[in-house]
Amino acid sequence: MVVLCALVILAALFATGTARAQNACNQGTTYDIRTCWSKQDVAAESKLQSASVRVTTALQKAGIDPAPFAAVQAAWATARDKTCAFEYEQYLPGTIAPQLGVECDVRMTRARTQRLAALLAALQTKGARPAELPVGAAADAELNRVYGLYIARLTGAQRSALAAAEAAWITYRDKACALERGECLTELERERVAELEASWVGEAFW
Repeated sequence: MVVLCALVILAALFATGTARAQNACNQGTTYDIRTCWSKQDVAAESKLQSASVRVTTALQKAGIDPAPFAAVQAAWATARDKTCAFEYEQYLPGTIAPQLGVECDVRMTRARTQRLAALLAALQTKGARPAELPVGAAADAELNRVYGLYIARLTGAQRSALAAAEAAWITYRDKACALERGECLTELERERVAELEASWVGEAFW
């Protein structure tokens, strides 16, 4: 079970020495840290919106209906919100919970912006669109393995929240890969593993 005691959570943060602890935003007072992460969140969202506009324009120029892309973006936003709500809630009542929720927002928004940049580049090549490839067996097995290990450490309510987040993410994954094609399924499953691992505060269990 995840221990929600604030002291335990803070001790785990210190002990792991992860990239989170080394981030430039994690310096100064609690107010300084939250303000810094909030600014990063706003900046990440702004870049995502700009990338989304560029992709929509590129789709239109390529004669592709942009409506499915809009549906993908909506599905992604739902997956992000449910995932980050889970990450926030699992560390309550610890005072670090709000910071972890915003960190999740920033990570997932930046990851999505990177995918949009790749999609834009593919659209601008004007070559034949690739076929959608099946998910790689290794990537699928790794996601299932990490998810199983993760969920075994949660309370009942936390398991339900994570399951809801995963369901929303699967909806996003399937919509996104129907549009992007190629190795999208494998790439997104790897991305999901990275997010699950990044969300865990404490000693790695995977």
